[in-house]
Amino acid sequence: MRRRSLLKSMGAAVVGLAATLAVTQTVGAAESFKMASLGSASPSTTFSIAAIEILKKEYGYKIQLSTGAPATRQAVDAAKKDLDLFVTAVSINHFMKTGTKMYAKMADSKELFAELRGILNYPLGSYHGIVWADSGIETLDDIKGKRIFTGPPSGAARTVVEQIIKGSTGYEPKKDFDAINLDWSSALQAFQDKQVDVYFVPTSIPSPQVAQLATIGKIRILGIPDSALDSEEMKAASSLPGRGFVTLPKGQYENLVNETDVRVLNTMVGLGTNKWMSEEDAYKITKGIFTHNAELAQAAAWMKNITPETGLQQMNMPLHIGAYKYYKEVGVEVPDELIPPEAK
Repeated sequence: MRRRSLLKSMGAAVVGLAATLAVTQTVGAAESFKMASLGSASPSTTFSIAAIEILKKEYGYKIQLSTGAPATRQAVDAAKKDLDLFVTAVSINHFMKTGTKMYAKMADSKELFAELRGILNYPLGSYHGIVWADSGIETLDDIKGKRIFTGPPSGAARTVVEQIIKGSTGYEPKKDFDAINLDWSSALQAFQDKQVDVYFVPTSIPSPQVAQLATIGKIRILGIPDSALDSEEMKAASSLPGRGFVTLPKGQYENLVNETDVRVLNTMVGLGTNKWMSEEDAYKITKGIFTHNAELAQAAAWMKNITPETGLQQMNMPLHIGAYKYYKEVGVEVPDELIPPEAK
């Protein structure tokens, strides 16, 4: 009962706040937008809610937030004008632009990518493979035959996690373990109910979501072993733009039973839009977020590093012309490949 109550309270808080932020503002509100983020407990949702609050207060914008859709779908929806603001992952940009991986069967993926524009990048966090300490699972080698949430079907997270697993163990889905098909929120509930043995989620370090799970019971984070680093799969997972290894310290969370630090794979995402957003609105959104960095940091300490100086880190899509205007205004040098076609 406690597990279910925790998830319900987390989900209700996010949905309730999102709904509050989406209500109609006073007459004269500048614009209304549709925005998407990942799961309700994802750092992308923490960022989105904080940004919505800033933009509502600063410009009167009305922004409706939806959560749970994989970033792969968000990018397509934005390119088709069904979303105004979305989570743009560096790795997904690469796949969509090249028509590979999950976009290999989408004939127009390159054309759709050409409709997208970037605003800023920020770290989504690291891929945590979480198990209950009493599960008997101590390393990735122990997950054979288990029920594992590797990410939503057709999402980029699933590709990355399955590369991590195969690179570390040689295990493959369907053959060596059961990759559970759920969305982010349903997977979190299933893990708390012990219907899923291993719950993989990209999240910040420290992570409020992981900290809350640790209040339920003792947990373990499954690290990437040294022996996996030279594998073909691990090189593929870590060599893409926006990827890199970081260390999660032992003792990071109460009830974390790891006796040593563990290696995890980090990933970069961002806030994106499409080329149809007006220059003025994209400029205001960029400026509003960056000039209220202190308010972002109040919502989550990790967001203190979201600044104009870090906003272009590992970006691999053209900026929106409004965002480009702001970066130039504050003296940030924009690489040629990020200059929007509209500015050339």
